[in-house]
Amino acid sequence: MTAEAYVAGPSPPGRASGAVIISPDPANRAGGVERMCSLLQGVLEQDGWRVNVVGPGRVPARWVSRLGAGYLAGSISATRGAMALHPRLLITNGFLGCGRSRHCTRIHVYHGTMVGNTRAEGNSLPRHDRVRRTVGAGLAEAVAGRGAAVVSVSQKASEEVRRYYGVRSDAVIPNGVDTNTFRPRSREQARQELGLAGDGRYALYVGRLQRLKGTELLVHASREAGYELLIAGESGDSAATRNLGVLDPDRLACAYAAADCVLFPSRYEACSYVVLEALSCGVPLITTRVGWMPTFLQGVPQYERLCVEPEHDEIVARLRALPTLDTASLTSAAREWIVAHNSLQSYATQWRELLADLNVSAQ
Repeated sequence: MTAEAYVAGPSPPGRASGAVIISPDPANRAGGVERMCSLLQGVLEQDGWRVNVVGPGRVPARWVSRLGAGYLAGSISATRGAMALHPRLLITNGFLGCGRSRHCTRIHVYHGTMVGNTRAEGNSLPRHDRVRRTVGAGLAEAVAGRGAAVVSVSQKASEEVRRYYGVRSDAVIPNGVDTNTFRPRSREQARQELGLAGDGRYALYVGRLQRLKGTELLVHASREAGYELLIAGESGDSAATRNLGVLDPDRLACAYAAADCVLFPSRYEACSYVVLEALSCGVPLITTRVGWMPTFLQGVPQYERLCVEPEHDEIVARLRALPTLDTASLTSAAREWIVAHNSLQSYATQWRELLADLNVSAQ
């Protein structure tokens, strides 16, 4: 882009915009951070705020990115563009939020840390990329949280932020999920809608194919345990999987219902929408104990029976044991927890309470 910042939606010139949210990509609502920005925009607009969503502006010069300063440059650009709208409330995310933000209330949201994310990637990333992400993005994240009320999307994320950046969280507000859209549905009907065999055995993965998500384990583990692997997302073509493509929320909920289980052996998360959606849909979820999951396991400890390490043999064992488990009681308890703690209503309430504590409102 050539403009200082991309603005989603017009803002009348010379008038206060009310609230501005800085998103990594305002035009994209598929990523976790981008989805959170969209949901939060909806909450604020329900309460009378006039909201603009902006993102990084000018692409940093190549030499700036090579030196690891691209994250900081993009962050300053986004903040500068946001402040040009004269907000009374500014909400920043991740490494975005550096720069002057005077004369407004600022809330900074941490969705994990780039340091923790990079460490989980391990040697799968080239050394120079690991250094750029750890030092460049890590520095931008650490600076972005200074001088703001800090929100983390899980207790684990809050602990990481304090450990790596010395920043304390003022609140932990997990992501919310639409429990009306993502609800238990008829498996038979869902399979008919997706053109799947009624007697098939299907494991579903949702998201991008990347090592951080444990996706190199999916195909062989599913095949060895006797399941066909379904993939929802920008997955590319593979003869070993059935690719459903990028699905809208209602179609995605249908895919969850059609599967015997959701397979999500991620090595790093803060508060995954895939996890929340699968649990809300009442489908067995085989996943790891990362990010928000320890909080969930405190409330529903019996779900530990479906948790794994991101290792082939352990995933195969869980998949094979699935038919012998009382998954109905597990998924019912999980659904109840999500409705009580992670619905959009609960999400909105927690944000409203935070804004009330900060004495800021749309009026």
